Amino acid sequence: MVRCTLHGFALSPAVRAVTWALLLGMAATPSAHAASSLRFHGNGAGDIDRVKIRVDDPATSLPGPPADVGATDFTIEFWMKAGAAENTAAAVGCGDNIAWIYGNIVMDRDRFNQDRKFGLSVAGGVLVFGVSGDGTGDRTLCGTTTVLDGRWHHVAVQRRRSDGWMWLFVDGRREADEDGPDGDVSYPDDGVPGDYCGGPCLNSDPFLVFGAEKHDAGSAFPSYGGWLDEIRLSDVLRYSSDFTPGAVPFVPDANTVALYHLDEGAGDLVGDSSGAAGGPSDGERRFGGSPAGPEWSAETFNGGTTGVGGGAPSGRLALSVRPNPARGAVTIQARGDFGAAPPPLAIYDVAGRRVALPTGSAVAGGVEYLWRAEGRDAARGVYLAIVRAGGAALTGSLVLR
Repeated sequence: MVRCTLHGFALSPAVRAVTWALLLGMAATPSAHAASSLRFHGNGAGDIDRVKIRVDDPATSLPGPPADVGATDFTIEFWMKAGAAENTAAAVGCGDNIAWIYGNIVMDRDRFNQDRKFGLSVAGGVLVFGVSGDGTGDRTLCGTTTVLDGRWHHVAVQRRRSDGWMWLFVDGRREADEDGPDGDVSYPDDGVPGDYCGGPCLNSDPFLVFGAEKHDAGSAFPSYGGWLDEIRLSDVLRYSSDFTPGAVPFVPDANTVALYHLDEGAGDLVGDSSGAAGGPSDGERRFGGSPAGPEWSAETFNGGTTGVGGGAPSGRLALSVRPNPARGAVTIQARGDFGAAPPPLAIYDVAGRRVALPTGSAVAGGVEYLWRAEGRDAARGVYLAIVRAGGAALTGSLVLR
């Protein structure tokens, strides 16, 4: 997945200066970024092969970081790619239970033998989303689409705080929604981990975990094997009906409480680029096992580093937009050696909708694209231009007035 900058939102520390330049309406030169994801191997032991995000400090009663969702409405979404050979959990019966814990666990915000928890797994090849309220019961939803087909799938789960209503979307399709348990399901600020982990569950309870069953409770509670990319947590209900998932990285807004592009590509920091007040809610990659995971991977949900279009670029890379701001026709030039085939350019609005695919023509020093910004898909506002070639993505913002 590719990080980029759009009109005043910082999506990575590396481009913060570009962000402020855009915010002030100044010109800025975009740069090429490598893309990556995380590849998990289902090692369900030793507190490894997972990403851990702390959501509470049991030593204090202070509020947790923004990633501690559940006190308000929330949406959690990401991209996943997995196969059946590594995720063998049998189908479960959904309903008034916590059966999600028996699937290959993808996301785990459990509290061992306590209420106020939720999680997501794959069981019988479909997604299973479960929530336990604050003394108000349990509910598990089952999806219908087989996601263990070796393809990338967008997944979104939602919960409405006022009445506990739950939703499960796969690839933008609503697969299940039901009335769930009421109440606050965030991690309690004064929560005390239970004595169920060879002592208090201090190393598992107060964390949001991706890619594994957080307590290493045994083979009855298996962990996930596969890829994850582009994880976003929001404090609103993002989707009210079926939708088309965007093919570009999420852009943070006022309701983004945590955003993990997973583009670090190396090391153990999993950075939160949401810019949410009280953050960042950074995570930690816990690497190990056999095979060792999670590995940084060049496979991404949108093919960001798989050589989409054109050859691998060389030389000095840059993207320019003129005029900017603009009305009507916009010329976008990608400078660099892209080989014989011009790489593709896509224009996206701030909601992540692709609004144009201008055709490129080779010119001296690179490729030139012409976008005739007209009609309903070219309203006033900020747009993102992305040129992908080989393992690079050139990004730039433009303003229509």
